Formats: sequence, C-alpha cells, structure tokens
Amino acid sequence: MSQPPGRPRDATLHVAILAAVRELLLVSSYAELSMDAVAARAQVGKKTLYRRWASKAPLVAEAVLDAYGRGGSFEVPDTGSLRADLLGWLIEHGEFITEPANAKLIRALVAAAAASSGDSEALYEQLSVPQRIGLVDRVRSAAESGAVRADVDPDAIANALMGTLLLQVVSGPVPGGDASARYAALVDALLDGVSCQPGLKV
Repeated sequence: MSQPPGRPRDATLHVAILAAVRELLLVSSYAELSMDAVAARAQVGKKTLYRRWASKAPLVAEAVLDAYGRGGSFEVPDTGSLRADLLGWLIEHGEFITEPANAKLIRALVAAAAASSGDSEALYEQLSVPQRIGLVDRVRSAAESGAVRADVDPDAIANALMGTLLLQVVSGPVPGGDASARYAALVDALLDGVSCQPGLKV
C-alpha cells in the first residue's frame, strides 16, 4: 500500500492501529466493526484512520494480512508421495483455520475482500498466490515424474483444495466425524481422477 506525499507515517502508530483492528475482530465481526471503534481502541482520531485507509475494508484487509499474509504459507513438501504431501498440507491448513482466533480474522479478510472490489485482486495476489504456487508446482512435479497423468490440471487440484478450506472458514467446521478422514477422501478422489493407474496411491 503506497504512502501519500506529506508528513512521514508514524510506524509505531500504524502498528498500534492494526493491532486494535485485530483485537476488535476477535470479540466482534467485520460487520460490527466501525472506524469509530478502531479509533477509540487505538486512541487516535478518525482523521488519522482516514488519512491512511479510505474505509474499513482496506483497513481490515491490511490488519489481517499483516498478521498472516506477509509470512508466506505452509510449504508443500515433496516426500515422493503426492497423496501424502497434499494431505499433509491440507491437514496443516485445516488445523490452522479451525483455531477460533484465526478463523475470525480470516473470515473478516474474506468479508473485506467482498466489500472492496477494488482491493480484491490485490488481496488475492497477497494471500492466495503463494499458496497456489506451492500446490501447482508440487502437482506439476508429480506429472513430470510420471506419478500422475501428463495432462493433469494442477490449477484445478489447487482450486479444489483451497476452495475446501475457504468453505470451511466461511461455514465453520463440519460437525461430527474426523476432519482428517474427510481431507483424505477428498485427496483420494482428486488423485484417482489423474492417476496413471487409478486406485494406486501416488
């Protein structure tokens, strides 16, 4: 996010404002959050907020990305088993987003992206692309090694895995059963469709 010309931004104040946003989101929701509440929590004037962010959508987006989006993502390992690697990635992310605090902040980010169409592409680039690249590269590597069909669509597999996590964030965990088992069933269904030998664990 570029800084407008004028007086240099107070970095300490900026950090305090982003922290205030996250604190409020943990006890409320994106819809309930207001610029007034953020200003009061951070002990700044509303003008200070509006000099930095045009509305609460980009403010919330930056606050959440500051906490999670800048640090990259869980790596997609390459153990030689595509199934194990994708399942491990999915379980690790699934456990992360089921933490109540993480779920609240990620839901707020989704809401901010939906509310601010002008920022949605930038948010996608910052948060989703690092995740997608790791998944796509791992599937492509499996295709090159002959573990799965050469005509596999890595993007389609990445979309299915990331879409499952997004649905879980928005709707909440599915009650009952073992999440790991559901993830395993999804990975099996995806890979059985692209395996050179259906039914073979790749």
